[in-house]
Amino acid sequence: MARWIIVSNRLPFSLDARTNKLKQSSGGLVTAINGIKTKNPIHWVGSIAANIKKDQIEQYQKSSPYSFSYPKISESLYDSYYNNFCNDVLWPMLHYEKEIIQYQSEYFDDYKKVNRLFADHIAKIAKKGDIIWVNDFHLFLLPKYLKEKRKDLKVGFFLHVPFPSSEVYRELPCRSEILESLLYADLIGFHDFAYLRHFSSSVYNILGYDASLLDIITPHKKVRLGVFPVSIDTQDFIKKSKTKSTLNKIKDFNFPKEMKTILGVDRLDYTKGIPLKLQAFKKFLEDNPKYQGKVQLIQIAVPSRTEVPEYIKLRHEVERLVSEINGKYSKINYTPVKYIFNSVSVAELMALYKSSDLLFVASKRDGMNLVCLEYIVTQDEKNPGVVLLSEFAGAAQTLSHALFINPMDIVGTSHKIKVGLEMNVHERLERHNVMKDYLKHYTASIWAESFINQLTSREKSDINKKINLSIETEQAKLKKKVKNKTLLFLDFDGTLAPIQNNPSAVKLDAKTKKLLQKMTQNPKCEIVLVTGRDRKFISQAMQGIPCYLACEHGASFFDYQKKKWRNLTASKRKPWVKDALEIMGLYQKRVPQSFVEKKQYALCWHYRRSPESFAKLQARHLYSDLIDGMKNYPVTVSSGKKIVEVKSLEANKGYFCEWFLERYAKDHVETFAIGDDKTDEDMFKVLNKRAHTIKVGSNTDSYADYYLEDQADVFGLLNKLFS
Repeated sequence: MARWIIVSNRLPFSLDARTNKLKQSSGGLVTAINGIKTKNPIHWVGSIAANIKKDQIEQYQKSSPYSFSYPKISESLYDSYYNNFCNDVLWPMLHYEKEIIQYQSEYFDDYKKVNRLFADHIAKIAKKGDIIWVNDFHLFLLPKYLKEKRKDLKVGFFLHVPFPSSEVYRELPCRSEILESLLYADLIGFHDFAYLRHFSSSVYNILGYDASLLDIITPHKKVRLGVFPVSIDTQDFIKKSKTKSTLNKIKDFNFPKEMKTILGVDRLDYTKGIPLKLQAFKKFLEDNPKYQGKVQLIQIAVPSRTEVPEYIKLRHEVERLVSEINGKYSKINYTPVKYIFNSVSVAELMALYKSSDLLFVASKRDGMNLVCLEYIVTQDEKNPGVVLLSEFAGAAQTLSHALFINPMDIVGTSHKIKVGLEMNVHERLERHNVMKDYLKHYTASIWAESFINQLTSREKSDINKKINLSIETEQAKLKKKVKNKTLLFLDFDGTLAPIQNNPSAVKLDAKTKKLLQKMTQNPKCEIVLVTGRDRKFISQAMQGIPCYLACEHGASFFDYQKKKWRNLTASKRKPWVKDALEIMGLYQKRVPQSFVEKKQYALCWHYRRSPESFAKLQARHLYSDLIDGMKNYPVTVSSGKKIVEVKSLEANKGYFCEWFLERYAKDHVETFAIGDDKTDEDMFKVLNKRAHTIKVGSNTDSYADYYLEDQADVFGLLNKLFS
């Protein structure tokens, strides 16, 4: 059986100085891999600290669910690779801190040497069929070095930090070599859609390769791109927040009930925006005297690289600001900022989460920021706190109901602090419940499985033809073609009625309904509504308009003259529903506020209310997964306007049109068809050269002959041609 080989800078353990034994490292990747349910053996490759001995690793491995191995790297080489290049060049560059980059070519040479040592080691231990998952910026060059030695290996790369705009990235002297090397991976993943977009732009601007938001075409291969926001072990944090030790810590803290508490938990790093946070808190106290003595900021600053000048300077700046605020606003029984330059225990952290009214994240740049996710799932269900979240943290992409700030806007952030502290419990509950529900269903393990599944899946694509003509220049010609007997196939959502965020709220406006009623009174005009909607909804929406109704893409048909519904499907629904629901369910968990609609002959995943750019990209991946997963079932998979749908094979607008034309339209001289999304392409394809087909929306390829710019133009066209 093929192994999953996880590759990271360090192996996922460290030496406990107190016990002299290895202990598991904390972190999102370790948590995610631990929670994966797979029969595939997992092997982890990473470097080890100089103080760790081989026998300690062997002992630790006996109780570990996976095996370990490591390349041999000298201490001096590792120090140069890690500190001089990863931390002093790549880290600041990736986080937009260009002014502190200390690039030297010999540091990059050491970085290349370590990446080659990793490649040599993996090439030796990897077996045919193994899946390689490379993690983070420490190993940017590894995909190329590894593929040069083992072309047979499937290699995925995931970046756990931001990728900057192309204008920032292009200033890196070794920019091309890093990009070229990364593009040997089969799949490159990011936390945030913006990071993917910046990467794609950099590839295009620097290397000149054809780069889209789905893939990149290089001279040697096609590389897939994806967005996979990391998550946490939700249930584990919920359990930790309810332990006896946590509850005891809350009692020990004994925060006064009348005191509002703001919490900050950050590594002391210049990317985390702690000075900006303190400035905003100071401004808040200045502007809101009534809160002086009634609100306290508890800032945990976990020490980081304490010997590095930039970090020493940062620490001094933070401590100066803390002293300044406390000196100005402290009272005998009140200290506005409680500053802790140390890490805290798990029980203490959980207690702080549960006791705080507001979590304050002011990152200047942050790959994800898991602290805010942890805070959400540990809150009191009846009285949750508020998340004040920097829009420059990756978590802002998925935590749709946080209170967002631009940390560089001190005045604006000060105002948002006030909004957060004064938010009523109803709004807090509404915001909290949406985000916690998302995190309950989208965990770290699901994140890891999503990446692995995408890496191992086969790629699919759909191809459409170019649009031929613009309806604006052809209306006069078309008007002449409306002869004695005309048949009109019409879609509903996005064609007759505009798309809405809430699908149940869609309805025909009064003037459109009146026009359709007028058209159906003309014996020369026959209307057939062909829609993905179910019969109950569409019967109500089209009430009072005598016309044929084809619901669920033609699976269910209503003959208005006989006043009778017919089922046009023959294949059984049950065999495929379970598998389709399982695949769609993963994306429902991953994408906030998306949901699955169950119809009689179809399943439809909606993302109209979800974060747009992220959800749109996930929809493309879901479409690909369904194409692959449903290939042995009598179904078709389609994507439309903010939906992805699986439906019975016969539930197809094209099949329905053929069926209808054979039985009901023998005496019609002219046929028209109007629709707006990919499900209507089945109709356009079948009616090719047999009808005048019109696509609503000009920005996509289509089998239609004509197009309309916008849904609002449909009324005018129908009015001109058929009234």
